[in-house]
Amino acid sequence: MQMMNHRDPRPIDGNIDRSADYDVVVIGGAFSGSSSALLLKRQFKDLRILIIERSGEFNRKVGESTSEVAGCFLTRILRIGMHLNAKHVAKHGLRMWFHKDGQNAPGRSTELGPAFQGRLPTFQLNRITLDSKILQEATDLGCELARPATIRDLELGGIGKNKVSFKTESGEIREVTATWVIDASGKAAKIAKLRKTWNSNATQHPTSAIWTRFTNVSYLDSHEAVAKMEGLSSKVIAQRGSATNHLMGFGWWCWIIPLDSGEVSVGLTWDSRLFTPPTDGSMAERLKTHILKHPVGKVMFENAIPVEGDNCYYKDLAYWSEEVAGEGWTTVGDACGFMDPLYSQGLDYCSHTVYSSYTLLRNYYSGKCVKEGIAKRNKEFKRSYFDWFNALYKDKYWYLGDAELMYAAFLMDVGTYFIGPVRGVYTNEDVEFEEMPYSGAIGHAFAVFMALYNRRLVKIAKKKITAEVYGDKNLDESYLILGSFNPDPSSFKLITKGIKIWLRLELKYLFTPATKKLPEHSMNSPLPYASTSGSAA
Repeated sequence: MQMMNHRDPRPIDGNIDRSADYDVVVIGGAFSGSSSALLLKRQFKDLRILIIERSGEFNRKVGESTSEVAGCFLTRILRIGMHLNAKHVAKHGLRMWFHKDGQNAPGRSTELGPAFQGRLPTFQLNRITLDSKILQEATDLGCELARPATIRDLELGGIGKNKVSFKTESGEIREVTATWVIDASGKAAKIAKLRKTWNSNATQHPTSAIWTRFTNVSYLDSHEAVAKMEGLSSKVIAQRGSATNHLMGFGWWCWIIPLDSGEVSVGLTWDSRLFTPPTDGSMAERLKTHILKHPVGKVMFENAIPVEGDNCYYKDLAYWSEEVAGEGWTTVGDACGFMDPLYSQGLDYCSHTVYSSYTLLRNYYSGKCVKEGIAKRNKEFKRSYFDWFNALYKDKYWYLGDAELMYAAFLMDVGTYFIGPVRGVYTNEDVEFEEMPYSGAIGHAFAVFMALYNRRLVKIAKKKITAEVYGDKNLDESYLILGSFNPDPSSFKLITKGIKIWLRLELKYLFTPATKKLPEHSMNSPLPYASTSGSAA
């Protein structure tokens, strides 16, 4: 018997009760919602799908940079690679910049990042353009769109028994029934909050973010910027400005993302236990004040102009839901949860949740029982969320501002990412996107290893604070990745290099006590100790 290709269109199983008004109602028409609708409609052309989108026009979003897993989803699952090449900015890696006291010459700032262009497709996205493109593809295939429309009431009665009430732009109240409901409402997380399964993760990860967009930015590859950045390594062949550039500090980091419009997306994310951002002026003024304290930031933004009315603020970024699927409903994207934007993996997360939801409904409309699939999705999501969080983000802000520690973490974090999730999706997209990252025994073992070195790097950061050497490699170093990260065993070489740096630091500070309390001044200072007042321990 010939196996069916997972991309091939297929008929809806004839035994399925389709008496509801719609087979699927999708709440939210941005990336996660429109991708869910598009994949289902490609697979089952006769599905009756309604997308309810609250906005008349999409707003800008923070998820503007992709990493390699999301790049694979966009190009190999959604198949919109030519759109991305024509309408968005190609991204070439992640680049980090460190400083000592804010006054050092910018060319002395330690640089961490690739020497060459990226090998796998990644992008700096205009989310308005992207979301509009995917939604248009879904409606072109026959998905019905209600927009702008707001959800008035939602009753989850089980498969075939869901009720959705919404208000249209004209004021009409529509009530429809749905066999399945997909919640793609983003941070609103309508189903999680309706079922009281939404949980904040702010106790473990009290991070917040502000962001805006600027014009008149001096790109790092411009004539003016290159002159000011004299002293940087000539080994970097890549265009530095086409990377996602991060300014790094103790307890905080800033992203700098070039967009197709010529504007630059800039944001500040911080851990409120370790850092307090400027408080005077408008949000854009406070953000620019902070950026100008970093030498590289000053080169780029000294004459930058903020875009009027284009400011956002989120407090307590991290949250999660105890359930992501049930009888007749699923959640996708940010409606499931969110962790941290540091490694630009927000759309990775969306891609996995969209595809796992899609395969659940694909099985249902193919006539398969989905009870075990629902239980499996809930179990795997929760384990994956905390494996992912503990491996990459828990307490990481303690060592974000130390170039040497971040170099070790970068090699191990990115190396394991390529060996695991990236290799997986490029090897078997249908199986790997259905699973959440760190699923299975091998994935969980990697997560345990990553959580171990993350905890130890936090401990070493506290020891360096005690010894007043935190940030001692933040000047005059070039931590360059001369060999590329690849989704194959070659990335083990870079992981091994990171392990060696980590173990060397363990030995170096073996007998140094870890600081237990930070001085108050550290909340807005370049380094977390007072070099003239003795030990911080």
